[in-house]
Amino acid sequence: MTSSPDEKIMKPYLRKLLREHRALNRLIDTTKAVGASDDIKAMKRLRLRLKDKIVALQRHYYGRSLAG
Repeated sequence: MTSSPDEKIMKPYLRKLLREHRALNRLIDTTKAVGASDDIKAMKRLRLRLKDKIVALQRHYYGRSLAG
């Protein structure tokens, strides 16, 4: 089965989003130790938006979610 040109573009984009999501998770964990609650709330909202975008792309291209 060959990939469509659109899918060839989206796979690297999806990997980029997954890396950003993981990095944000690490940053949130680090920031929790410092105790900056307003910053944590903003980062969690961004993390959720990234997760939603990741899941939507995975469902569109793969018919299921690959993110855990």
